[in-house]
Amino acid sequence: MDIIFNELSIRSFITQSQARESLDTFVRTCIKMRELGFDTIRLSEKHNLYHFEIAPGYLISQWLKDADVDDDLKNRFRDIIFYSHLITDNEPIAKEQYSLSEFKIKVDNKIRCAEGLGIAYLLETLCISFASHNLWQCEEIKNIEYYYLQDNGSEITKKIAVKHASKQSHLAHYQIFFENKKQERLQQSRDLWEKRTIFFPNLTLCGDVKKQLTKVGLQSKYFDQIIDKLKQLNQYAQEWTTGSYNVLKLKDYGLDVTGESISTLRKHSKHRQFRLPNREKKLFEEHIKTGDLRFHFYPDNDTHKIYVGYIGKHLPI
Repeated sequence: MDIIFNELSIRSFITQSQARESLDTFVRTCIKMRELGFDTIRLSEKHNLYHFEIAPGYLISQWLKDADVDDDLKNRFRDIIFYSHLITDNEPIAKEQYSLSEFKIKVDNKIRCAEGLGIAYLLETLCISFASHNLWQCEEIKNIEYYYLQDNGSEITKKIAVKHASKQSHLAHYQIFFENKKQERLQQSRDLWEKRTIFFPNLTLCGDVKKQLTKVGLQSKYFDQIIDKLKQLNQYAQEWTTGSYNVLKLKDYGLDVTGESISTLRKHSKHRQFRLPNREKKLFEEHIKTGDLRFHFYPDNDTHKIYVGYIGKHLPI
């Protein structure tokens, strides 16, 4: 589950001390969000925070090297920020709706386009801000003007409100919301398992995958990317009808696949052994990398079938 960054909250503070305090609050709020089930802050590539001057002569890239800033806080910041399209192809309804929409809000008597706030509204998620203005000091941003062009060419205009946080205390307001979102993601994972033969007809999901999808759920910022990679692997499996498995060929399908090192297999091969549907155990050392997730698979050269046995965090090395 992702949260959208409010780009309008980017502004320069008067002093470096104020900038450090704001970033400290921002990162600790993000950490708390992760504890509640949200993984990533989506930030448009148009707004590169690392190059932003958060105080005169003081960039965020310099803050990340500042000896007066806690190293763990800096590492958390790097881990949380995720540059991407704010609406992905896996969200087609919201994407189409956004293409016909405009969101605006008045900031310091100026009307500003509110991309992040608008996308958070369409995705029914939270928006997060730096606590850089009185507008961003509350758990809900109101008085956003929403303009939407209907299919018949007429325009709808209304005022909307968006769930919001700029400090940890705001999150208490959304405890039930967070829990509901986690349950939705878990249901999506269960649906993926139930419809696996429809989505990925040329793959066999086995091993621990059923448990990972139906009992735990892939509640991760990489959920959609994992589905994309499975689709690409499924395409390779569909076209692999002769010859031996070829890891180099997978690059043509946009897949970053590697095996394991000798030292890893010597120490931890048992963690990479999973059962095929016939209960036979095999070594699933081939794996696709997506962020901090991995999924391990076994290509059978005799049958030209691909078995996926694990989807989850990096296994022990």
